[in-house]
Amino acid sequence: MGKAPKVSLQRPGTKDIVMIECSESESILKAMVKQEILYRSDCDGRGTCGKCRIRLITGKLDITIQDKKIFTPNELKQGFRLSCQAYPREDCEVLLLSEDETNYDIISENRIIQSDSEDLVEAGRNKLEDKYIIGIDLGTTTLAVSLVNAPSKKILRTYTAINNQRIYGLDVISRMKASNEGKRELLRDIIRKNLLDGIQAVIAKEGIEYHDLIKIVITGNTTMGHLLLGYSCETLGVFPFTPIDTQMITMKFSEIFSIDRKGFESLENIPIIIMPGISTFVGGDIVAGLFACGFDFNDKPSILIDLGTNGEMAIGCKDSILVTSTAAGPAFEGGNISGGVGSIAGAISHVSIESNKINYQTIGDKDPIGICGTGVVEIVSELFKEDIIDETGLLTPEYFEEGYIITDSIRFTQKDIRELQLAKAAVRAGVEILTSCYGTTYEQIDTVYLAGGFGYRIDLEKAIHIGLLPEGFRGKIISVGNSALAGAIKYGTEDASKERINHILSVSKEIYLSNQQDFNNLYMEYMYLVK
Repeated sequence: MGKAPKVSLQRPGTKDIVMIECSESESILKAMVKQEILYRSDCDGRGTCGKCRIRLITGKLDITIQDKKIFTPNELKQGFRLSCQAYPREDCEVLLLSEDETNYDIISENRIIQSDSEDLVEAGRNKLEDKYIIGIDLGTTTLAVSLVNAPSKKILRTYTAINNQRIYGLDVISRMKASNEGKRELLRDIIRKNLLDGIQAVIAKEGIEYHDLIKIVITGNTTMGHLLLGYSCETLGVFPFTPIDTQMITMKFSEIFSIDRKGFESLENIPIIIMPGISTFVGGDIVAGLFACGFDFNDKPSILIDLGTNGEMAIGCKDSILVTSTAAGPAFEGGNISGGVGSIAGAISHVSIESNKINYQTIGDKDPIGICGTGVVEIVSELFKEDIIDETGLLTPEYFEEGYIITDSIRFTQKDIRELQLAKAAVRAGVEILTSCYGTTYEQIDTVYLAGGFGYRIDLEKAIHIGLLPEGFRGKIISVGNSALAGAIKYGTEDASKERINHILSVSKEIYLSNQQDFNNLYMEYMYLVK
């Protein structure tokens, strides 16, 4: 067997070089993952998303069928390749072209529980105050870890990061697939390390003693819970979509995490509570959101909508709650969009068009590198307003072939419009079905809670303009931010939390959209850009 080729990796504009080795059966992407070099690949290395781009500088990499689908002939001549399809036969040097996602703009704040504006760790605290809990939102894309002073219920510090499992795909289906193909322990270890880093960071930066931590509360969707605990995902992705466990789980710290880091031996026996879910597709993050928003206290029906790859939603009050989930796809997070990126510095997040002149705003006011989910919604709304697309989403002939120019390097194409239409139709049809099954009208809805980072940043008027949200929600919407994290924190700091969660579970019922006769018709109807 010959010597494994060495690949030199470099990012444009930097002098830092990382060397990796690729065995005969390893793509460059796979070799990077093996050596814990995180690189975006929304499609789990199938060569369809076009995000894991590299450019060959020296050496040789064959041009694959998937390369030809993603790159122009001129780009191929210049050495552009997909790292997931690149199998080097000799030493080579490549530039990493995918954006660096370490500067992801992650929403951890919420409008339910606010961070403390004063210094709670000043000298002279009494011993009662030296007790803390940690609340964790374990998301598919990101994670947030908050350190909270238990007596005051104030958030002292929050750590956010990318969920490093995303190298195995952007959505839960890709993660299930990776787990079922022999990567279960690897996925488990990745997320456990992610969370340990977060726990260590908030404790160290706040300067508290490890032994003053009294509990950790974790919430997330059902798949993330399975991956954290090392459960099999084989029954999650196939009918009848049966989870191993969705109940409240309480374990010792040492039963989940390693205690070989300095200070962690003090945490060996503290309880870790994993909040319960309702089903495979309506997990603990939605239950935590319902709890945080007080659905178990409300007399009038409200709606909770968490917009992400899975559009999860609930309607109800203290007497009855209906929940459902719809496969929105990754468009709301910039996935499957030709110039799509996550919510990182330089992502176009807001767009306006006047007399065919485009203006945009980027996250962090950085130079534009792509367009994120909120930007996708806004440009579709603006193109519709300016009659550059019609109600079917069809671009005018002037832009049909090449797309609408945002910047010299970023275009918004007909395919991108369709991706947004698919996502918005799935969500809007789900809202219609859920409201109908509950037997209520928009006029009778008291409050609409819009959760998640996408919902926190979205321009509500533009979302209503394209029909993502109904006109009847106008004036009732509260963008609450990270309601899952808020729910985890409330559970860890408030009395009677377990009883309240159990009540929410007891009055909740799941609606399966696939069993609803009207869903397909509504889905097709809301592909149109109408209110």
